[in-house]
Amino acid sequence: MKGFRLLLLHQISSQLRTTEWRALLFATWIAIALATLLALLGDRLERGLLRESAAMLGADLTLSSQRPIRNERLEHAQQAGLEHTQVIQFPSMIHVGDEMMLVSVRAAESPYPLRGEIRTRPEQPHAQPPAGEVWVESRILSQLELSPGDQITLGYAELRIGAEMLSSPDRGSGFRSFSPQLVMHQDDLEATGILAPGSRAEFRLLVAGDQSSLELLEQAWRDSLQGDERLFSLHTDQPMTGAALGSALGYLKLTALIALLLAALTIFLSLRRFSQGQHKRCALLLSLGLNGSDLIKLYLCQLLLAWGTLSLLGTLTGVLLEQLILTWLNELLPQALPTPVLWRYFSGTAMGFALLILLGLPPILQLSRISVSSLFRDEILGSDTRAQLIQFSCFILLAAALLTFLEAPLAALTLLVLILVGGALFGWIAQQLLRLLAAPLGRKLLLGRLLTLRLRQQKRWHRLQAGVVILLMTLLSLVWISRTDLLADWQTQIPEDTPNYFVVNIQPWQTEPLQHFLSEQQISSQLYPMVRGRITTLNGAPIHEQLNPQQLEHNTLNRELNLSWSDQPPAHNPVTAGRWWDSDSDDAEISVEQEMAEELGLVPGDRLGFDLGGLTLEARISNLRQVEWTSFQPNFYVIFNAAALEQMPATFITSFRLTPEQESIATQLLREFPSLTLIDIGQLLQQIATWMERLGDSSALILALTLLCGALLMLLTLRQALEQRRYESALLQTLGASAAQTQRLDLLELLLLGAVCGFLAVMTAEGTLALLYLYLLQLPPKLHPLMWGLLPLASTLFFTLSGAVLRRQLTLPQCYRLLRSA
Repeated sequence: MKGFRLLLLHQISSQLRTTEWRALLFATWIAIALATLLALLGDRLERGLLRESAAMLGADLTLSSQRPIRNERLEHAQQAGLEHTQVIQFPSMIHVGDEMMLVSVRAAESPYPLRGEIRTRPEQPHAQPPAGEVWVESRILSQLELSPGDQITLGYAELRIGAEMLSSPDRGSGFRSFSPQLVMHQDDLEATGILAPGSRAEFRLLVAGDQSSLELLEQAWRDSLQGDERLFSLHTDQPMTGAALGSALGYLKLTALIALLLAALTIFLSLRRFSQGQHKRCALLLSLGLNGSDLIKLYLCQLLLAWGTLSLLGTLTGVLLEQLILTWLNELLPQALPTPVLWRYFSGTAMGFALLILLGLPPILQLSRISVSSLFRDEILGSDTRAQLIQFSCFILLAAALLTFLEAPLAALTLLVLILVGGALFGWIAQQLLRLLAAPLGRKLLLGRLLTLRLRQQKRWHRLQAGVVILLMTLLSLVWISRTDLLADWQTQIPEDTPNYFVVNIQPWQTEPLQHFLSEQQISSQLYPMVRGRITTLNGAPIHEQLNPQQLEHNTLNRELNLSWSDQPPAHNPVTAGRWWDSDSDDAEISVEQEMAEELGLVPGDRLGFDLGGLTLEARISNLRQVEWTSFQPNFYVIFNAAALEQMPATFITSFRLTPEQESIATQLLREFPSLTLIDIGQLLQQIATWMERLGDSSALILALTLLCGALLMLLTLRQALEQRRYESALLQTLGASAAQTQRLDLLELLLLGAVCGFLAVMTAEGTLALLYLYLLQLPPKLHPLMWGLLPLASTLFFTLSGAVLRRQLTLPQCYRLLRSA
């Protein structure tokens, strides 16, 4: 046993001097660090996301309805053993003397909220206002010139302002979430006399508790949702920051898959090259008395010792990298992220074990089959069926480990297939281009025929090297362009006159004074009337009976829509089918948004029926419109002609743009029209831009690790190829070629390979960016001339400079010694 330990230590000491073993250790270190980073960061982001989503929802699960919550829903929550409470939210006017203001009122039962907290100034001992008291936002205090302790009138009730709300969860959805908020206890609601049967309000049931019970309740409710009900869950309806952080986490995971694959490929090639160099050593050990099982034990112990050491270093590196990335993401969440689960710290260690053992086992088993005769002659071991089965099984287990680790198996598998197929395809195309370029050189250069012969002999190496380089440079280009050009292009697509303010809750008697005010300030805007209604029938029959299950899930069928009317088509909504109605038309006609019509199977000539607060109305579809929902203009799914709806009670909405010099107009507008709700879209645009930039920053470190691992892989394979070319160069020099000529032959091969890889990387990056522009950002694609010059140049310089540094000229005596040792 002592002799075995000494042999193991000597084995490790001698192999630390080999390039293949050092590359193997470096790639494993990168893989463990990256796996640890993703495990810790992913766990913290995901749990932090759920926590913040719950705090914003005010619960784990929220059922919203336009009617009072049914008793059976309350019984379901109670039977599941879950905590629950009810909230009623509605718009109402508050009075202070002669001053009035339209606010969004939340009347909540106790306890409230179930998740998160209402932050107030001054701090209050209660989680919600007690009976007889309200908490209000600062906009209400500033516009009505109030302070905590003052009295307000809400309906028929006099209520005291107990505190100023700094932030609160459960703000509601739609435009009501932007309105100035007032929270009261539901015990005071009856005294106000505001709500009556048929009143316009949103009723919410908030639920919190055990995750398994929540999932069962959510599934039961989703299967029985009524037309006026909507269900909001943490996992399916994460508000606000959920989409951004979810995208960041997914992007990090998919980017890291490439780095882990490159690390696995580097480990695989290093082990393969390492095992090839161990044939004579293994034969010598066998001749000294070791058997095959002892060899397997020796090399497995060597891998396990390397894994144990690298696990410690890699885990520490991953923790440091996680802290660095969190400094880039710290503003995406208002609170510090939760600490990781303890077992996540060992995820990188487990991934390193899978990479080393699953990739190292097949070559180790092959080494155990070496014969002692390999000491006297070179033998190439054939692979039997058993060895091929073991190697295939190890690859399948490794792929399963990677997909399980990333926790996004479908997306990761799709990307894995694309990478493997793309790498193989790019390698084949590159090899064909090299042959085409070498053909004319073979007729003109002194060593041109040798170059052509070498390209034919080394086609497998060229395919591998070209596939890796093209994928790496494409990834680099995509991240580089996405962090610069795509953000700039998105911002330039927003015209200078794009509205950055919305005004809602405009009453009919306020339209003329408001238009007069905006005209005096030289602000161009258009007021759009709004009524709310629900689609009920199609061509005289209930619409739900005529649609398939997928169509029935369309958002327009499960809620009330904001409807408008106009005798002129909106300038920003081009008509794509049918024709606009005449202004003197007396029939009820409508214009429908194009995508909605396509998904529901509607065509011009169909008739849709609507329920408008108890009033039924049927109208014929006259035309379809293309609506750009990101234009920051008032847009509607359905627009009626004026004759159909102009007698309906309605509120109005408008939008306009204020320059930084005109910001004071917003304050003046609210002072003259305190009941209006002003929404600053400019802040939203700035937030989107900041998030896009932050997501690019958070992926930079992952990209750097990916490129480092890829560069290591390329240098390793390049060094191995140049070592093989040393024998060719030695033979050529003994036959009369000069050392400079053989070096030029090697550098010319690398120059052609670099140029071809750079050109294909540009083509691939441009094609991918064009798809991103068209389908993700919905922008017209464009060429990037700078990339066309930089990528081929960078690729060519990498290959030629690496070849010049790694490949040294041989003297004639060195050539003789090298050939004699072969």
